[in-house]
Amino acid sequence: MAKQTISVRHQFSAPVDSVFGALSDHNRLGKVLGVPVRRVRDGEGDVNGVGSVRALGFWPLVTEETVTSVGKNSFIDYRITKGGAPLRNHSGRVDFTKNAAGTEVEWMITFDAPPIVRTIVGKVLTAGISHGLTKLSSLLK
Repeated sequence: MAKQTISVRHQFSAPVDSVFGALSDHNRLGKVLGVPVRRVRDGEGDVNGVGSVRALGFWPLVTEETVTSVGKNSFIDYRITKGGAPLRNHSGRVDFTKNAAGTEVEWMITFDAPPIVRTIVGKVLTAGISHGLTKLSSLLK
């Protein structure tokens, strides 16, 4: 299997803490991405922090993602820890950068998958994240 990497950048006019708050909250993330998301396990010290687990997707394609590291208002790292086949080694990172216009977000995902799956999933993830960040941008104005 070969590795696929996608990257989506989006500029928000909102401050970093607002954007980070919306994208780090498991219970709000579903509204952004347009798929069901629910917190399965609270994190250590912060319900959405390191060690927290969220289930996302529609049955029977539900996956669980575990938050592996967080820098408040700076970044969120996570990986799929249950489900997601035929994807392997799926991990994501969301970076938040304050700038003169507000906040830039870069959402990067890497995973291994067979060639046709890699292409399709890459396009679906890119489109879904782009749409979700655009929708969130209008909500934070």
